[in-house]
Amino acid sequence: MILLLFILSFGTLVLKSQSLTSKQATSIETSFLKEMEEARIPGLALGIINNNNIVYEQYFGVTNIDTEIPLTDSTIFQVASITKIFTSLALLTELEKAKISANAHIGDLIKGLPPKISQLTYHQLLTHTSGLIDYIPSATDSNIDTYTFFKIHGDSLLFAEPGTIFSYSNTGYALAGFALETLCRKTYCQAIQDIIIKPLKMTNTTFNFNEVIQKSYSFGHLYDPVLKKMLPSMNHFEPQIIQPAAGIFSTIHDLERLALCLMNDGESDNKPVFDREIIEKMSTRYIKNFAITGPSYEFQIYPNNAYGYGLVMFSYGRLRLSGHIGSGSQLTYFMCEPKRKFALIMISNRQADYPINTIKNIFNIVLEEKGSQFKVPSENKSEWSEITGNYVLHTLEPKNESRIEISETEGMLYIKFDAKEKMVLQQIGYLKYQFPDPALRFPLKIAFYRDKSGKVKYLRYQWRTWEKTHSTNLLNPFPVSSDP
Repeated sequence: MILLLFILSFGTLVLKSQSLTSKQATSIETSFLKEMEEARIPGLALGIINNNNIVYEQYFGVTNIDTEIPLTDSTIFQVASITKIFTSLALLTELEKAKISANAHIGDLIKGLPPKISQLTYHQLLTHTSGLIDYIPSATDSNIDTYTFFKIHGDSLLFAEPGTIFSYSNTGYALAGFALETLCRKTYCQAIQDIIIKPLKMTNTTFNFNEVIQKSYSFGHLYDPVLKKMLPSMNHFEPQIIQPAAGIFSTIHDLERLALCLMNDGESDNKPVFDREIIEKMSTRYIKNFAITGPSYEFQIYPNNAYGYGLVMFSYGRLRLSGHIGSGSQLTYFMCEPKRKFALIMISNRQADYPINTIKNIFNIVLEEKGSQFKVPSENKSEWSEITGNYVLHTLEPKNESRIEISETEGMLYIKFDAKEKMVLQQIGYLKYQFPDPALRFPLKIAFYRDKSGKVKYLRYQWRTWEKTHSTNLLNPFPVSSDP
């Protein structure tokens, strides 16, 4: 109830000339307030574009549950993997200028890379099919530059043959960002500033945390299941290496400008900024059905999903949406429906949970689209013998590798993360399952994939790909939910 009082006290509404009706706005706000209380979300910002017009902005709650400073239209958030849209757009723009194909090898541009790394293509890096592990730099790596990082660790950064499997990799986007630096002959941050931020007049978008902290900045929040309360968390990425994957800070208004540009073939304020062909390349469905379709309302599990260049595409009823999410101790939901010139941009300053039912209501209220019901199929135990075993998420440090055990006991299928307790798996499709998470209101999903020989070799969880192993060492801590 205390959190709800914060939300009610500090909500800030920004009305637009072509706004929603009062009935529509009230319905959305009522839904948000109810769900924010259920999900323990301290603060949330929302922007809606419809028919190419910004029709609604609303700011609920506080930037920090300790200081109780209210969110406003100038509050800056860490938007994490939304950065991948910026990296893809800028890199494709510079490749086009240099007349370099997305299928060219990165080693043709960057000399001296390890042999296998040099053969990776821009297409593989931007679609997460490079075979690179997903590695967040440790303290020892945080002060070295990207080129040195790849030289030091070499081909050990690869866990799979390039082009054979989708596995979400911030490391791949780090290398894509370095390619942008090499093409532009300037730092990655300066390149993004010159290519995207300045032309789109995104006045409160930056990589500089020292600049952000001097303004109205929203802290992230983590739920502590032991204390049963939300705790502030200053989760910002300092390492230079990771900036092309997750380094940007921005506002609702600035992200609205980006959405309008993407939905209008690269135009901003009726002036061309990017080539239409580049926007089309970004939204091409290169990697189909990479995410896990299931019954709960998360965009990662929508049907007909695909990954392009820094953009996720999926269906919701008759809608064909594209965008991305960014997650850490905050969560950003950035989705566009280009044909309807509709966009929904929402930023929650609580890790991992957001008002998923209210997002569904917005599609219904604004676009009159209710989506479709997902039917859970009957259980198929014949595949259980194929999927039981141990799976590992590869990293540079084997002692820190996270492992998952899938086991069958007395007619039940279980999942176990490292040294944690087993949880029951429920089948939701062919080689697809879900399990409860005590910190979240909706279950999490996993799926299994076969190799070329037809044997189950991979498990996908939170977009990352885990490889089946014969090892039974399950001593490491539960893997922290990281940025998708």
